Amino acid sequence: VCVAELSNCPASLRPSCPDGQSFCADGDCHDECTEEIQAQNPCHCSRSGGKLPSEAHDLIPCLVIPNVTIQQFHPWNSQNDIRNACGAEANITDQSKTVGVWGKSWLGGDIAAVWAECPAAPSPNYKYTESYWIAVYAVGSIRDKSADSSDGVAPGSGRSMGDNMAEKPVFGSTPKDALTESWSGSVDMAMPNNRLSGYSDSILGTVCVWSIAVVTILWICFLGVWTADYYGSLPGKHSGVLYSLAYENDFLELATFLILWGITFVILIVLYVLKPHLRNYFRLLTLPAKGEYVCVVRPLHEIKVTETSVNWLQVHINVLTEWLQAAMSRDKEYTTCPVERTSEGRLYFTYQCTRYVLDEQTQQYAPYEFDLGSGHRGLIDQAGGLSSTEASYRLELVGPNFIEVKVPNIFGAFAREL
Repeated sequence: VCVAELSNCPASLRPSCPDGQSFCADGDCHDECTEEIQAQNPCHCSRSGGKLPSEAHDLIPCLVIPNVTIQQFHPWNSQNDIRNACGAEANITDQSKTVGVWGKSWLGGDIAAVWAECPAAPSPNYKYTESYWIAVYAVGSIRDKSADSSDGVAPGSGRSMGDNMAEKPVFGSTPKDALTESWSGSVDMAMPNNRLSGYSDSILGTVCVWSIAVVTILWICFLGVWTADYYGSLPGKHSGVLYSLAYENDFLELATFLILWGITFVILIVLYVLKPHLRNYFRLLTLPAKGEYVCVVRPLHEIKVTETSVNWLQVHINVLTEWLQAAMSRDKEYTTCPVERTSEGRLYFTYQCTRYVLDEQTQQYAPYEFDLGSGHRGLIDQAGGLSSTEASYRLELVGPNFIEVKVPNIFGAFAREL
């Protein structure tokens, strides 16, 4: 019960303090009523400044009514049941006319006291000027600048390896004739549907890629901070305090936690879909013969066993699977190969353990093949082996007879997965 003067308290709730002590606004007796004690006034309902109604400024509490037992409690009329039971315990007569309710009926007229039924405090919310949100804005600005900078680094579809195909050259034992042989498409006849695209690095594109990597690492650290705060594991002044970043409000913390992880899930899905294109997106598209890298696009085809009967459900599942694979760029294999030079300065790239060499006249890449003969006589003629010049020439154009499998270390594998 809150009143303006302690003399207005019901007789059973009127405070009496020992000598040398005073009854303070926190509802207890103290040697001195300090500002800190006065600020704990229950009649202010945890409000202060402009949020405290003017009618409540002068309210002070009476003694606390002891716990009471309500014999017949009606949940749909709980407030009235509680007031009646507490009023009867405090010997308040005609309380419906003499006692008001905080925030609804204030002191004045016949009302000499009010019940301190504090309305629910508004849920805390972010001001979005906190340091951790400012960090998010800074990270977002890096991403936006990277996206804006990428406007000048345009991706392309590349040219088809199968366009205007001619017969694939088979190079014989005469090196010069092989070099002057011409063909109209950089095509491997075993894979006629493959497509080649050339790309070159640019300083601006490299900066964009590294900025994306930095933003990803910072976002992971940001998630780590919120996860530690969720479990009260932040160091320093927040140590052992649950939900400190969300003003110790569990609902606000949980909502933020779920939203952040939801955003992370979306980011991971986007990166997964764009992973085959992401690096080349920030390179300059050019002809395969002019690029520092060659991207080989190979269609993927599933081998399906023919069924004796048509399953309607399986057919629709297959259609949906194919659609999802196409939407997520998983119906093609994208392999970006760096362009290198042989000992003689010829450009080549290695794809699936096969060396593709650039023909200077046609400006097309193709693998070299050497005729070893079609019968036993041809093989017997080569029983003496190759000359040093021929061996060096074949080594340059075909490469060593060795299959190299690069296995990254644990840190490289983790970075690649990210």
